[in-house]
Amino acid sequence: MGDAEAQMVLAVGLGRGFGGKSTGLAELVWRARNQGRDVIVADGDPRSRTLAGMFEGATHPPTEELPDVKAWLTGVLNRMVKERRSAVLDLGGGDRVLQEYGRDLRLVEFCDRRGIEPLALYFLGPEEEDLRHVLSIWDAGYFRPKRTLLVLNEGVIREGRTVAGAFERTHRHPDFERMVAEGAVPVLMQRLACMDLLRQRGLGLYAAAAGDGADPLDPVEQFMVEDWLGDLEKRRAEAGAAAWLP
Repeated sequence: MGDAEAQMVLAVGLGRGFGGKSTGLAELVWRARNQGRDVIVADGDPRSRTLAGMFEGATHPPTEELPDVKAWLTGVLNRMVKERRSAVLDLGGGDRVLQEYGRDLRLVEFCDRRGIEPLALYFLGPEEEDLRHVLSIWDAGYFRPKRTLLVLNEGVIREGRTVAGAFERTHRHPDFERMVAEGAVPVLMQRLACMDLLRQRGLGLYAAAAGDGADPLDPVEQFMVEDWLGDLEKRRAEAGAAAWLP
């Protein structure tokens, strides 16, 4: 299937702050562009505007007021349909916006009728509050597409804790088990040791792995990024979720 015939995807990042959401969503944008697909970058997180700072041409609401955010989100959806393009959308925490917007538009049903595949990506650290926040959105039901990823981010684990130990309580939590039983797919996103260096140099993940950029990484750090991307792609493929992405 060529790019012109590719499925439009609305990838919505959700979760509390400091859960790795911006990194995970930026990787989706870079991945799509690395494969020749130009996606709409929509940054609705008023606290950080991280995606808007990373990608030239990214769109964001004019203010933090809910009516402005809702009107902006409507504009993003209209652009997708008119331009036949996928979008990567950061809604910050997401709970309030989705709840309010869900009263105006059944978003999943809209996507289905307009040929868009909705994808929810919940980014979680190991803290119980991370899971509680995700559950509040999931159980509200305003945006529960059949394709949902639970991205467990190793990068936010405190030093001295192993991945198994940090996320053991999350994996064993009955509500997490319920989400998985209802179709959500867990995927681990490993810690990238040189992430801060990439941010300092303003390098995209795929450019860094290829040794590109005005200030490219040294071979060790370049390998770290290449290995990190390969591991993430492998985990998504094993989970059957690689084809879900924009």
